[in-house]
Amino acid sequence: MSHIRGEPRTVRPRTPRRCGNFLFGAWRHPAHDTEQSPFLAQRRFLMYYGLLALLTRSLRQDARQLRNHVFRLTFVGFIYLSLLWATVTSAAFGAPGLRFFVSIAWLNAVFITCAGIGFFASAITEEKEEETIGLLLMAGLNPLAILLGKSTSRLIQASMLVVVQFPFMLLAVTLGGVTPHQIISAYVALLAFMTFLANVALVWSTICERSGSAAGLTCAVLVAYALAPYAAPQISTQLKEWGLTGTSGFGSIIHGTLEWGADLSVYHRLSRIMETGFQEPVFSQQVISNVFGGIVCFAFAWAIFTPFTKDSSGGAVTRGMVLKSNSRVRFLSSGRAWPLPLVWKDFQFIAGGFGFAVVKLVAYVMLATGLVSYFWATVDTPGIGVDELYASCACCTIAIEASILAARIFYDEVRLQTLSSLLMLPRSIPYLGYSKALGCVMGLLPSVGCLLLGTILLPGGGSRLAVNALIDPMVWGFVLILMIFLHLVALLSLFVKWGALPLAIVIMVPLTPCCPIFSLLVLVAGPGGVRDSAGAFPAIATVWILIGLFCFVFQMMIASRLQEIGSK
Repeated sequence: MSHIRGEPRTVRPRTPRRCGNFLFGAWRHPAHDTEQSPFLAQRRFLMYYGLLALLTRSLRQDARQLRNHVFRLTFVGFIYLSLLWATVTSAAFGAPGLRFFVSIAWLNAVFITCAGIGFFASAITEEKEEETIGLLLMAGLNPLAILLGKSTSRLIQASMLVVVQFPFMLLAVTLGGVTPHQIISAYVALLAFMTFLANVALVWSTICERSGSAAGLTCAVLVAYALAPYAAPQISTQLKEWGLTGTSGFGSIIHGTLEWGADLSVYHRLSRIMETGFQEPVFSQQVISNVFGGIVCFAFAWAIFTPFTKDSSGGAVTRGMVLKSNSRVRFLSSGRAWPLPLVWKDFQFIAGGFGFAVVKLVAYVMLATGLVSYFWATVDTPGIGVDELYASCACCTIAIEASILAARIFYDEVRLQTLSSLLMLPRSIPYLGYSKALGCVMGLLPSVGCLLLGTILLPGGGSRLAVNALIDPMVWGFVLILMIFLHLVALLSLFVKWGALPLAIVIMVPLTPCCPIFSLLVLVAGPGGVRDSAGAFPAIATVWILIGLFCFVFQMMIASRLQEIGSK
């Protein structure tokens, strides 16, 4: 009221109000508009800190976890064992350094491939499945910060596992047969491949709602990536036969792209690096194309992040291929629960139920028809018969299907934290575990049936092949290795959220040749052992005993882990 009494009115400057990233107000301090303003410097610092906050947290968490350092130390132990084996056998074989380098390089390629399928492909989908994407966005993290923190951090962690090997790999030069240029070229190629694969998996992880779907699509890209060096020259030759040469503008672009595709694969690049007299540059077309492709994929994942995550509902349990009861093919639906509800549940919702069984039957019939047509068209082609080729393809398919089922048998219970409720039922842990395993085994019955019928009915003496396989101790030896692998996958799925299958592959590939079990298996089922001295049936009985023993040990470990998780 001072202005009523004639006193001068005091005008206070209006304080600017913030709304989002905009400033509203009639007054701003002149210092705010200068480049040396401490306010602008603070805003820039907070912006960059927020952008790298999740990435910094992930790297610090990785540095503080003991299991990550133990895993890196274990990988270095594999290198030491390979180095020891190369040194011991150096008198019998030449160039021990080259053999040591080749084994470690291919082991790294297998590790990166498995990491792309399991570790990188679950970067964003695990947040969708746990329904925490919205919480990350509410915390002030933009899509770029989330991608850096969830995917780039994993890429850095995996790269550290490869980089830590480099000083030890230089020991291969002292053993002879390899040069430092080959080692540097191999590791640069592997790191470029890891960059490409991690960002391809990031794209599918952003698009898909579940980690399994992202891993499957990443695996499909890997198959095309591995086949590119072999398919690109064939396509280029076919286009030239059709008249599309490299002289025209469009033709030159097509043939130039195919030439780059021929040098795209790291597997093809490693094969060339391991050749004697390798002198190609370190930054090859494979390195440049893989790094450029990784950058493009990361930018694409950044562009599509918001549309594919704003309405994500990955945490819900899906029905998969199980049909509803009101569908037209009602007889393929799940129907009512069986007297054994856990068997019914896992058969329908993990193994795919009757609908997926029909799909597998059609696929095996098409496979058999395609093989028969191919062999009839190429009568003079030497090699194995159609029944043996069909049996090999079917066995590989069954092994892959069984591995996926083993990785998923306890996945939903652990992810949704329903294992404690399941253990409250008046049933024992062995009953629950065997019921779930029986439901998954029932899902394998159509594949096994197609394998037996196709082997017997296809031309080439299939019945004789089936009988010989059943009385061959080495076949049962492979069954032993497969059973150990399946139990290992199921056990690891109780320790890791996702990636039990790739982790089991990484463990089994280097350890199987060095394990005493493999040596005992060769002694029993291999030529010159019990198989030849005592006969095939004692050797088969010995392998059966080994199968039962190792299955019992792994099942006790799985039951103990289930009890531990359910008690939390």
